[in-house]
Amino acid sequence: MRLIPVALALFHRRLPNNELEVWVQNRTDDGPYHGLLEFPGGGVEPGESPFEACIREVQEEVGIDVSSEEEHFMGIYRNEHAGRVILLYVFLFGDLESLKGKGEWLKLESEKLSSIHHGKIPGPNHRMIDDLYRNLYDGLNE
Repeated sequence: MRLIPVALALFHRRLPNNELEVWVQNRTDDGPYHGLLEFPGGGVEPGESPFEACIREVQEEVGIDVSSEEEHFMGIYRNEHAGRVILLYVFLFGDLESLKGKGEWLKLESEKLSSIHHGKIPGPNHRMIDDLYRNLYDGLNE
């Protein structure tokens, strides 16, 4: 099986009442996620670290600059698709003023998490979003 490293930027902001929003953009390429709402990101090029790829992809896709002072590494997610294993390196960023007027914010609520956006976002992203929510809010309601 072929391994493909991909870097993603997951912009998020916490809201009152245990709500969370994640920033997405409309996927316009002809791939399997065409028309869905997706995080900015793409393939890691030879000689490039996943974080360097993340910075480059955000600049190419969104037109903004991000830096290591703004990010936190969330983890690596595995997605098998068409005989390939895609390793998704996920980097977290907060709400940046430079995102204003670009893309959109999707709201998550404690009861439904990402399920309310079923069919709007790629399947692998549900796990990332739900994990982020749980990491931010677990234990607050106990």
